[in-house]
Amino acid sequence: MLLDTSDHKMGSEALKSPAICFCCLVIFGTLLDAATALNEPGIRLRLSERGLSYAATLAVDALARKVRDTTIPDQSGNVKTSVGKVDYELSGITIKRFSFSSSSVSVNPGVGLTWMLRDLEVAIQGNWRYNYKRGFIRIRDHGTFDGSVAQSAIDVSVTLGMDAAPGAGRPTIRSVGCDCRLGAIAIQLGGGASWLYNAFVGQLEGNIRRALQDAVCRRIRRAVDEDAGSSLSSLQVVVPVADDDLRLDLGLVEPPRFQPGSVEFPLKGQFVHGDDVTLGYPSTADPFQLVDSDQMVTIGISEYTLKTAGYVLFHRGLFRHNLTSADLSSTSERNFLSTSGTGLCFGRLVPAVGRRYPNATVELEMTATGPPDALISAKGVRIRASVSTTFRARPSDGSLFYLLAADVSATAGMTVTLGESALRGNLTGFVPAIVVTDSGVGSVDDSALQTVMKLAARLFVAPRLNEALQKGVAWSSFGKFRPANHRLETQSQFLQIHTDVIYEPGAE
Repeated sequence: MLLDTSDHKMGSEALKSPAICFCCLVIFGTLLDAATALNEPGIRLRLSERGLSYAATLAVDALARKVRDTTIPDQSGNVKTSVGKVDYELSGITIKRFSFSSSSVSVNPGVGLTWMLRDLEVAIQGNWRYNYKRGFIRIRDHGTFDGSVAQSAIDVSVTLGMDAAPGAGRPTIRSVGCDCRLGAIAIQLGGGASWLYNAFVGQLEGNIRRALQDAVCRRIRRAVDEDAGSSLSSLQVVVPVADDDLRLDLGLVEPPRFQPGSVEFPLKGQFVHGDDVTLGYPSTADPFQLVDSDQMVTIGISEYTLKTAGYVLFHRGLFRHNLTSADLSSTSERNFLSTSGTGLCFGRLVPAVGRRYPNATVELEMTATGPPDALISAKGVRIRASVSTTFRARPSDGSLFYLLAADVSATAGMTVTLGESALRGNLTGFVPAIVVTDSGVGSVDDSALQTVMKLAARLFVAPRLNEALQKGVAWSSFGKFRPANHRLETQSQFLQIHTDVIYEPGAE
């Protein structure tokens, strides 16, 4: 497997993935239990019961902030008192405090989820005005009031769909219910002749409470339907990975699914070139199931996802290189391409070339004949590649002579490590199998060329690929969420990442 780095720079840009971004899970973590998959996902992301509870806490915190400063429609009317009928008006009613002591979330299979806020404390402020007239007696007055509510509860239910636009893969969210149950409102009046107002204010408590319940639910449902819905409609699901052209499609292949104690997000997990998501892949993802974990987030990355990376890079022409002595850093390394060197040099390994072209250097034009393949098992990751190699001799006068052609099938192990910020790889144990397909120098021993290819792999191919693999792909760009206690496992046909997350409001 070869990487042409002459015209393409494999950078270390962080993977910015709003689809596997934890803060997005807070918004669209809901469930359709009986959905039928149209395609198998390349990546599965699961939010465990712990993760779901943590996300729910953050979500209701955000909802609480939305509710604060909500205004309630003015209230007016008249009430009967022991001294007669009094006309009243309440205006400028605003929620000043909205907090809760506990919250939880429950999943409703086939419907959605319900956030439950308990032990609510609500404080309101407003203005009062009354008008009392009896005969020639007329009293008008005004002032301010404060109200407080305790021992209250709210249940908010939402459901999730998936954007119907072809290839969009974005989730959609809408509220399906809000049940606000407020306790009695304690109202304290101030200013003016509030003694008269205090005589009948208890009769107004029910009207204020009903208006407050309606206002709270309207604001919460608007936060879900408009604010969250708008954010999801512009969610970037095709995200840059290593450079501006290599991207990863993290769109949903079906709505998120509910499983006992968790929510799972089936994502495409396809690498694409630029904005082109139409590249025809030769295979589809095989089914795989995540292994249970008690950590907040589990991410499964299938063989298919790795294969699509190789497929895109192959079609970009990156797996080709003309190996010359200029690619090697020392005289001892360049020796193996010499036709008249010492030790394991080309001229000694293939004597016919040494005799015909003395004091020359050999160049290897290596071109992958197809995308590399990735195989993942519990033992680790292996990469397979097929390379067509043309050998040429370049004498000191700069001319170039064809020597022979060979097909190389190579396998290598890849050690995958999960760092604090990036997923990195390292190729080891390169094993080539070579077959000469044509020769201009007579009979050539395949085993001799196998030694040449091992040297080429050890001195150039593996170091060049490992340089790119060690830059890695950042997996922890969760905005204000930092991964913690993360670990990596290799399973049959997929890699599995387990992690917790910590919310850091001041982070970027």
